[in-house]
Amino acid sequence: MAARPINGEMLLLARNRRGKTQKELAAGTGVAQAAISRIENGTRDVLSLEETQSIARFLGFPVSFFYEQELLYRTPMSLHGAAFRKKAAVSAKDQHAVIALANHFVFQFRRLLDAIDLEPEYPLLQFEVVNSQSSVSEHASAVTSASMAALHVRASWQLGDTPIGNLIRYVESTGILVVEGNFGEADIDGVTLRPAGMKPVIVLNQNRPVDRKRFSLAHEYGHVVLHPYPYEAMEKEANEFAAELLMPRSGVLADLKRGLSIPKLGQLKQKWRVAMSALIYRAKTLGVIPDESATRLYKQMSMYGYRTREPKEFDIPPESGKLSRQLVDLHMKELGYSLEELADALRTDPGEFAEMHGLAPPRNDPKGADKPKLRLVASRD
Repeated sequence: MAARPINGEMLLLARNRRGKTQKELAAGTGVAQAAISRIENGTRDVLSLEETQSIARFLGFPVSFFYEQELLYRTPMSLHGAAFRKKAAVSAKDQHAVIALANHFVFQFRRLLDAIDLEPEYPLLQFEVVNSQSSVSEHASAVTSASMAALHVRASWQLGDTPIGNLIRYVESTGILVVEGNFGEADIDGVTLRPAGMKPVIVLNQNRPVDRKRFSLAHEYGHVVLHPYPYEAMEKEANEFAAELLMPRSGVLADLKRGLSIPKLGQLKQKWRVAMSALIYRAKTLGVIPDESATRLYKQMSMYGYRTREPKEFDIPPESGKLSRQLVDLHMKELGYSLEELADALRTDPGEFAEMHGLAPPRNDPKGADKPKLRLVASRD
């Protein structure tokens, strides 16, 4: 059978998605590791159909996936279009798998958005933290701190100094796609990609508690509005942004000054929808309590096991987005795609597609219809 060029970026995405090394892929398919390496590095692009089919079967992707023309968005170290938050102990294999998952979502969303005119309810503001010696780029507004940027965002969302309800809906209302994914054992909270030609995509670890996912989302949103490129202070600024966005000084200060205890922290957690440990840290950074008091509260939480799992009676109700699901539903309900048709159009196994988007398991329901272009308003409602 004639050989056909395949996209090494798609091969790398699929391999990392499954957590396989080049050596494991070669052993499982019979394709030489040297050929796999050359294709992924762009020095070769041709495999026989039989070889491509063998790779597709082993990795669980349709053959057509490997012929798609898509660029892989990597970490900030190699690509300035992505903001990636991780812990130092995370293995390279886990990092690659999570980034591949985010890229898989981007691949799908780019194609889903082709049929949609997306109209955000709020603008996606852009800021840069500057000092007296620096200048701000044309597309951004200058701020003197990440906290100030967070206050501008809260003002644009008309929040005043009150707690934020469903944070995902607010972020989505600026046109950003927010999804949760299975990060496996990776100790990673979230990853943000900035694909060319579309709004950023934020993927959160579905296995985290709600309060942690909210802070992770606020942190990732801080990267989106503050950091067009990576630099040394970006993680500190994103944390500062997240704290002010979720716990604005003007709103939370009075609550923190009324005396902090474990029961009081639990009440404030339910009000502000953040972790008890985050409230302790916020109280310390705002100067409400000294370091010694913060240490005492942390020790009390550790004694009861609350540093590992905060009390269930103070748990925050789950939050969910709607924008990504609306993209899928519009294609299935308005454009007449079955799940299998849509998964095929997005070069993804139907079962995996259903799992990624929280759909019922696939069933055979072929439909054919003309597919008009639809309008979708990204709002909080």
